[in-house]
Amino acid sequence: MKKLITLSLVCVIFSFFLEAKEYFVRLSGNDNNFGSCKLPFRTIFKASEIAMPGDTITIWGGDYQLEKQFRPVRSGEPGKWIVYRGAPNESVVFDGEQIKKVFRNGDSVQFSSLTEGVFQIEKVNYLRFENIEVHNSNAAGFIVRGPDCKKIELMGCKSHHSHNSGIGLWYCDSVVVSGCEITGANDNSDLYFVPGQRKGGEAPHEALSLCGARYFEVANNHIHDCFKEGIDCKEVSRHGVIHHNLVHDIPRQAYYVDAWFGLLEDIEFYSNTAYHTMWGIAISVEGKDSELRNVRFHHNLIHHITGAGVLFGMWGNNLLRSDIHIYNNTFYSCGSPQVFSGGVGSIDVLSQNFREVFIYRNICDKGWDYEMGFTFPPSEVKWALKERNFIAEENLFECAKNRPSRVGQFGVHVYEYLPPNNQIGAPLYRNELKFDFVPEQLPEVKLSGRKWKYAPSPWFGAFEPIQINKLSKR
Repeated sequence: MKKLITLSLVCVIFSFFLEAKEYFVRLSGNDNNFGSCKLPFRTIFKASEIAMPGDTITIWGGDYQLEKQFRPVRSGEPGKWIVYRGAPNESVVFDGEQIKKVFRNGDSVQFSSLTEGVFQIEKVNYLRFENIEVHNSNAAGFIVRGPDCKKIELMGCKSHHSHNSGIGLWYCDSVVVSGCEITGANDNSDLYFVPGQRKGGEAPHEALSLCGARYFEVANNHIHDCFKEGIDCKEVSRHGVIHHNLVHDIPRQAYYVDAWFGLLEDIEFYSNTAYHTMWGIAISVEGKDSELRNVRFHHNLIHHITGAGVLFGMWGNNLLRSDIHIYNNTFYSCGSPQVFSGGVGSIDVLSQNFREVFIYRNICDKGWDYEMGFTFPPSEVKWALKERNFIAEENLFECAKNRPSRVGQFGVHVYEYLPPNNQIGAPLYRNELKFDFVPEQLPEVKLSGRKWKYAPSPWFGAFEPIQINKLSKR
């Protein structure tokens, strides 16, 4: 009875909006219906053909088995977005398991070989998707593909179990991904391959892939229990923010920024959390003739990491990264024994190809082999950092570990080095056993007198402390 009353109220409410229409989709519907609340469509395909700018498509709960990709056919307009939404408080699942092959240029192609999604959002603008789940994709869950694609929003959507990315943004503009959840992405199981098909060594891409995207926002997403990386901002992406995301229980880096095919620039990561991953944050320039610059990491919490909290990676062509700012982050318990990459700790500057790097106001606490390490020999590190304008000041390091250096990935040693103008000590956290890293007490920052390009918070680490222990007057 309660559900019948809710249905009636929804129908009545939307009857008042004459300038915009509401279409409904239900498993028990029929595509020959009018798409009304009482006479809904059966498929999202029919609703997409009918909906005009400003209209909303509401999909009632259920498991919709798809036999082909969903490609929205019409754009919205500024101020008149087309909205695809799961009905409030209902589970709306589009299952792509049956989509094994698609037709491209007249040929039948294995879906798993493509970087396309069960929801393929392409050549459309001003569309919003809310509370929609994609399960069991033989390729990706959601793909937003440009260049003729902008003003797309994925809000509260989910991708579960995919061979490719859960969500991928490819050369599109002005896209928002917020409040989404990705699990089981990048699965390379045999079920995605037919006999005789070549199987690569790993599944393609990452759980959430940003490939040449511009003016994007990726926020408040939850990524966990996947098979590769978490959020990867790569290729020639620029002018984007990645904030308040949670990534955990994946075998590689939680957050990755990696240039390919040219210049990647102006990317900001803040207020993100990662734990139980191989690396917390990785910074690389893998692609030939590529460069990375103006990337900021601040107010992030990176804890209980197998490898390094921050890694300056040497993968690929290992080219120049510059104008990098790492400040007000909390790194706790980063590193573990016998990691294949060699010595590991809070900040691992494995690559030597960098310039204009500024690391300040961070907490580096309980790193395994070191709090900060470099591949420059100890006799050369001071000169090498000065030459590259690498500045690490006003950080709080737990202590010097003085562990012997170990050879690791790429056959290099990482040597501990704590630059001058930093402080030694460790915070008293509110309850680190419950992952609560708000400091109860922190020492006051001893100012170096340096003016930072990006102003930090006046304390060490990601969170404002309950109490700052003032320096004694002398």
